[in-house]
Amino acid sequence: MNTWYTADTHFFHANIIRHCHRPFASVGEMNATLIERWNERVAPGDIVYVLGDFAWGVGRKRLEDLVMILKGRKRIVPGNHDRKIARMLRGGFIDVSESLVISKDIVLCHYPLASWPRMRHGTLMLHGHCHGTLPPRDRRVDVGVDAWDFRPVSLDEIENKENA
Repeated sequence: MNTWYTADTHFFHANIIRHCHRPFASVGEMNATLIERWNERVAPGDIVYVLGDFAWGVGRKRLEDLVMILKGRKRIVPGNHDRKIARMLRGGFIDVSESLVISKDIVLCHYPLASWPRMRHGTLMLHGHCHGTLPPRDRRVDVGVDAWDFRPVSLDEIENKENA
């Protein structure tokens, strides 16, 4: 079993293509690419932490269908674009939390924090929200798809990029 981290997929969000200069001609192409790259990496038993902004402007049925297509056991920390669909997300996710301290070494939140538990002791702070525009700082890393070739990322990849 592997653990993966991702954020800011913005499934079904047409304007995100323009806002973030994503290389897709349509929402359909973006969604297909995100699904393909997710499922290339994630196995059915893997855990995937989604750090917010999962989908936008979509009804319950399409959202449930999407969650079922994506491999893995998904946990979500809702972002600013997930507020209205948070109740719907509960159905396909094994956990919905505003922020998570998943170990003494990792803190998860949609937003990049200026300070977090055990920050000065090497704890890693993983976030989304910034779409790859905020440089890593003090072991704070953006795991959004815009920063990671539109796919979930492993802790090893995060550590390797941070130490590069």
